[in-house]
Amino acid sequence: MILDGPRDSRTAYNPKYRGTYRSHPTHCGELSDDSEINELFFWFLEEGGELGVVHNSAKAFRFAQLWNSRIAGNSRFEVIEATDSNRPESGGQFIGVDLSAGYNNSLLSCGLKLCSEVSHLAASIGELCGLVSRHFSPELNESGLFQNFEIASFCLRSMIALQDLSPNLFEGGDLREFQCVSLYALELEIGKK
Repeated sequence: MILDGPRDSRTAYNPKYRGTYRSHPTHCGELSDDSEINELFFWFLEEGGELGVVHNSAKAFRFAQLWNSRIAGNSRFEVIEATDSNRPESGGQFIGVDLSAGYNNSLLSCGLKLCSEVSHLAASIGELCGLVSRHFSPELNESGLFQNFEIASFCLRSMIALQDLSPNLFEGGDLREFQCVSLYALELEIGKK
C-alpha cells in the first residue's frame, strides 16, 4: 500500500496514526497523463483497485518518491506491507497492528477517543465505552497502532461485544468485517525505478 496522511479531514483523527485508513496517491492534475507520475497513477488504479494494494514494490517506491518530491510540509507517502499475520514477506520495519476492514477503514484512526455522543448512551454502555478507551488507548504505540497482535485482537473482540449491545456504536454495520492487520514500513529506495 502507498499511504500518506488523513483520508478524511472532517472526522476525528489521531495525528500520530499510521494505519490503513490514510490517503492514497492521486492523479497529478498539473502534469499530462503521459508524465511518469500519472502513468504510475494509472498503474496504481489498475493493479490496486479499490483496496489500493499493489505488488510491484519498485513501482510503488517510485510513485511515492515522485509524490514526495512534489508535496511540502510533514506530508510523506510511504510504502507499507499489510499482512493478516505477524510474518512479513518484505522484511520491513514493524509499525504496529491496526483494526482494519478491507485495508480501507480502521477503528484506530481516532485513537480510541470517546466521542461526544457517549453522553447520549445508556449509562451502562457509556461506562463500558469508557472502560475500553481507558484500557486500550494506553496500549497504542507512537504510530497510533497496537504493538502486538494479542492486545489488538482483545480490543477488537471487546468492541464487537459492545457493538452487539449497542448497534452502530463504533461503526455502521458488522464489526466482524474488521480484522487485525500487521503493518510494516518498507524503506523508500531512492533512485530505483
